[in-house]
Amino acid sequence: MGEAHLSVQELAASPLGALPPEFVRSEHEQPAATTFRGGAVPDLPVLDMSEPRCGACVAEAAREWGLFQVVNHGVPSSAVAELQRVGRAFFDLPREEKERYAMDPASGKLEGYGTKLQRDLEGKKTWNDFFFHVAAPPEQVNHGVWPRSPAGYREASEAYCRHVQRLTRELYGHLSLGLGLEEGAMAEAFGGGGRLLFLAKINLYPPCPQPELALGLAPHTDMSTLTVLVPNEVQGLQIFKDGHWYDVKYVPGALIIHIGDQMEQRGVQGGAAPDDGEQGEDEDVVARVCGAAGGSSRRAAPAAGH
Repeated sequence: MGEAHLSVQELAASPLGALPPEFVRSEHEQPAATTFRGGAVPDLPVLDMSEPRCGACVAEAAREWGLFQVVNHGVPSSAVAELQRVGRAFFDLPREEKERYAMDPASGKLEGYGTKLQRDLEGKKTWNDFFFHVAAPPEQVNHGVWPRSPAGYREASEAYCRHVQRLTRELYGHLSLGLGLEEGAMAEAFGGGGRLLFLAKINLYPPCPQPELALGLAPHTDMSTLTVLVPNEVQGLQIFKDGHWYDVKYVPGALIIHIGDQMEQRGVQGGAAPDDGEQGEDEDVVARVCGAAGGSSRRAAPAAGH
């Protein structure tokens, strides 16, 4: 690959006979070699937030899995659809327009449009572009880095963030009670409810010529308290549990909840990290994203509370 390509999206749109070698993961990371295919795949918990016993189920799913899906969550489908629309429209903009909002870590600009063309600790690159910014609280938001195009981006992001803030407070309450604490204990510990820092990110995983060899996002834990994830219809998220990588089967209309490192430190456990032995009570939940196959792009919109 020539370094003239400024984004994974541009690289994916160029004629590629095979995946460039800098994206080919080592065999112990390749989805084709490491995804569990040996039998029944355990189902990620799907929790109905309208059920009376939901609180106990949330605490149990957080302890046992660290990653679960919620339905009847109160986030309107219209707000999710509008967020997906503006995210898709942003990445459809010409390169020059997107570059107006480019992040520049060297100068301290950590918000904006970016790409994963830089190499990770393994010396490899991941198949992913993104747009990232602070979404709340208001005094920490810099609307100067938010795109003016597509129309409605700010309104869609702010509306979705308000719904996610409410859902996050509800989840905090369930998790607090599950740990034997007062219902408001975690919200207070992580920012006093309305002061919680929310980070918004829209990830783009363009079509990959050899998705069985690449990763859109390398194995990671989330440094947040929890992340609320809106996937699109293209599968790709995986979770590491009981020594295996499993595909996460999306439920239409559901949101995915990823328990982060800060929550784990408070006693809400997840799964075991790869190569760390058996699952234990004090280990983080680890996830990764595989490359998108065929002609489909995958988009995901995580909002993380810190």
